[in-house]
Amino acid sequence: MPEVVIIADDLTGANATSVLLSRAGYKAATFLKLEDYDEKEYNDFKVISISTDSRAIHKDRAYKRVSKITEFFKEKDVKLFSKRIDTTLRGNIGSEIDAVLDSLDEDTIAIVVAAFPSSGRITIGGYLMVDSIPLENTDVAKDPKNPVYTSCVQKLIKEQSKYLVDYISLDQVLKGEEVLKDRIISGKNKGNKIFIVDATTDEDIKKIAKTVKSAKLSVIAVDPGPFSAALTKEVVKKPKVIPGQKVMLTVGSVSNLTRRQLEALKVNHECLFITVDTEALIYEKTREYEIGRVIDCLIKDMNEYSIIGAITTTEEEEILNLSHIAQRLKITEDDVTLRISTGLAQITKRLMEKTDTTIGGLFTSGGDVTVAVCKELKASGIEVKDEVLPLAVYGRFIRGQFENMPIITKGGLVGETNAIIKCVEYLLTKVSTGYHKNS
Repeated sequence: MPEVVIIADDLTGANATSVLLSRAGYKAATFLKLEDYDEKEYNDFKVISISTDSRAIHKDRAYKRVSKITEFFKEKDVKLFSKRIDTTLRGNIGSEIDAVLDSLDEDTIAIVVAAFPSSGRITIGGYLMVDSIPLENTDVAKDPKNPVYTSCVQKLIKEQSKYLVDYISLDQVLKGEEVLKDRIISGKNKGNKIFIVDATTDEDIKKIAKTVKSAKLSVIAVDPGPFSAALTKEVVKKPKVIPGQKVMLTVGSVSNLTRRQLEALKVNHECLFITVDTEALIYEKTREYEIGRVIDCLIKDMNEYSIIGAITTTEEEEILNLSHIAQRLKITEDDVTLRISTGLAQITKRLMEKTDTTIGGLFTSGGDVTVAVCKELKASGIEVKDEVLPLAVYGRFIRGQFENMPIITKGGLVGETNAIIKCVEYLLTKVSTGYHKNS
């Protein structure tokens, strides 16, 4: 039986939310209407998404269609109802929220998180911004079927719903889960049933989901997808095997350009980067400890990220004086560089070994690091497949411990600011159909 039921006002929206949960490993299916769903035939789906095709119809008809679906599933041990809304607030949002609330226990409240950060939609000050433009100033306002005349989420839903609507600002979200939990409970005790909550990042959305779980509130998720996905991960048991392997970056380059490229990547994607103490890799007495520390830090939090990495510097001041170190140790600068690159390669290899099938593709920056990684993985070479951008090559390992694994190599002084973004996104498409164990 389904543990999550998504009610969307059109098929595209139903699919858009379903795929977020499918990527997380939950078996999901979308149905054109309730009558197409057979609970005996499809009882192995954890997520059921149904379109009411109600965005452009009268609000009363929309209410009835949503109510019918909620009534059908409400006695079936569903852990989460999601009222999927349009990313630009079109449709009968208020009356459809009312339909779900009217069908469920009186204690249930609606948490509305209208943000979809990866699609350029954020909510701040109660307003929905689309690529930094207020919603009402976008082409949505001119939609012939469903024009939207306000960017204020609270105002729009107040006009459409019979229930009391509360608004929780971004500063309350940023103060942490306890403050946010107290704020929601306080509003609920005042009789409010619908809560509009600001969010500007995926981290904000995760924080709201964790708050709902810790508060043990009975809620419906009202959003375009990300909040429902985050809340599902909190309230539904994680699948043992999930799709979409991770991409790992091993970056030895210390150029200013590489640092800018990594910062650009972090702005566009959620990344887990651990900065390696490269000096510790040079000395035998500190080398093993540093390798273990980096690996432990990555393993601890990597479940939450699809992009992880071991990097060498975040600030220009952190760059080592290799000449001084070489003189002190009475070795060459090349020997110093080799110790660092080999240490980075060992971090890569051991992490891949410890996490089984989790890492599906590698990105390496810095020629010495690429060579060291190939040697540590016992690869004979790289079968060159494509050029992602000039001097950034995509290929697959020839032989070795991880034969045929995708890898992109790039020099530290190669590409514009978005070069690493292009490389990582290219790799993500290559590993998206792979599966890995979920710890």
